[in-house]
Amino acid sequence: MKLARNILLVDDEASWLRTLALTLNRLVPEAQVDTCIDSRQVIDRLSVEEYALVLLDLTMPFHSGETLLEMIRTSFPKTRVIIVTGVNEVDTAVRCIKNGAYDYFIKTDKVEDLARTVRRALEVVGLERNYLRIKERFLSRTLAQPEAFNNILTCEPVLLDQFRYLEAVAQSPEPILIQGESGTGKDEFAQSCHQLCCSKAPFININLAGLSTQAFELQLFGQIHTQEDGQISAQAGVLHQVGEGMLYLNEIAELPLEAQAKLVDVIEHKQYYPIGSDRSYPVKCKIITSTQNDLIALNKLGKFRSDLLYRLCSHKIKLPPLRERKLDHSMLINHFIDRAAKEMGLESPLQPTNLARQLADYDFPGNLHELKGMVFDSVSRSDGVQLNITPFMEAINEQRGGVGTSESKIVFPKTLPTLAEISNTLIQEAMSRTANNQTAAAQMLGISQSALSRRLTKEN
Repeated sequence: MKLARNILLVDDEASWLRTLALTLNRLVPEAQVDTCIDSRQVIDRLSVEEYALVLLDLTMPFHSGETLLEMIRTSFPKTRVIIVTGVNEVDTAVRCIKNGAYDYFIKTDKVEDLARTVRRALEVVGLERNYLRIKERFLSRTLAQPEAFNNILTCEPVLLDQFRYLEAVAQSPEPILIQGESGTGKDEFAQSCHQLCCSKAPFININLAGLSTQAFELQLFGQIHTQEDGQISAQAGVLHQVGEGMLYLNEIAELPLEAQAKLVDVIEHKQYYPIGSDRSYPVKCKIITSTQNDLIALNKLGKFRSDLLYRLCSHKIKLPPLRERKLDHSMLINHFIDRAAKEMGLESPLQPTNLARQLADYDFPGNLHELKGMVFDSVSRSDGVQLNITPFMEAINEQRGGVGTSESKIVFPKTLPTLAEISNTLIQEAMSRTANNQTAAAQMLGISQSALSRRLTKEN
């Protein structure tokens, strides 16, 4: 979380250095501020710690500010420099800007203006570094921390690209927005982000659906109440509890407009006020949000604030629905079979080889939640040898209008199965319906029991 947020203040005047550090800690609470009184130590400090921003005095012993400016811009081009000096000379200011200074301030200027410039400089450095990390990740096509995604099963190239993108932007101080239909894995991506950027710090998940503005403020900011006898009682909000960890705001589109304005203020100023308090506290956590709704469409309808929309869209992740993850179907079915069998205390049945192909044209409106439910139902109906595919076929028939119109009508997928596949499917269904009674299954199929036995032996 320190990347693009740490600042080094350089000045040989100790009292001014302390004053400036206290001021920036108050006005830019999300930044980590370090100080240096000896100009000879600056380059060594930058070599050890990757500072995003240096605030530099001009008139110092040993190395002047202009000399240090040139050295920093040459050796550490990713670090921005703001000149903060008592030298009020236009020529000097112009020369410093031409030599690479981000801005030039006189010590008598308003500190609020300096704080705004510092925050803008930090944002610029953060965007530049995020761009470089994203570029490097996509060019390398590798993950530096693949273990962070152990909770997500996929071999789809589109989703693997989202892994690389999330790894590249996880350290950014800006919010991350995860978009996707219900059941596409938004919570899992949020947990992966937590592993990438602050795994040892808290992770707090708040579902915003049905939360009023008052309840949101109380839960987020907490409350301080002064009793009549002067005693103070406090209720800590999640912004205090999460510290430097991750705050996950689930279903951000459900947040009331008034509460959205409160969240904009938190993101913009990196500080909050507990209810009943006039003292501000810094926001140091990473904020990640998710939604299954189209925020742009909601914004056009006046149901989602523009200022919040644009602040949330700094980094966007779009998760594909399960119907677009055909390469993952078989792997996910096996994963849920193992989970279901373990939870039910059963033997894991085998997935039929043609099941994934039969599901290729199914829409999966419930995505992973629906697939998990299907598999658990199938395992509960299975004999421990072969997976009962009845729940899958029922869902496919219902989607194609086969249920309730003609119970005897056979509905085929877009890609016709082979005769061997049809034969195997009929045998599996007959065995399932007769609880593995070969005699009854053979009668249902119109063949002898010995012929059925030979076919079953051939399958195995």
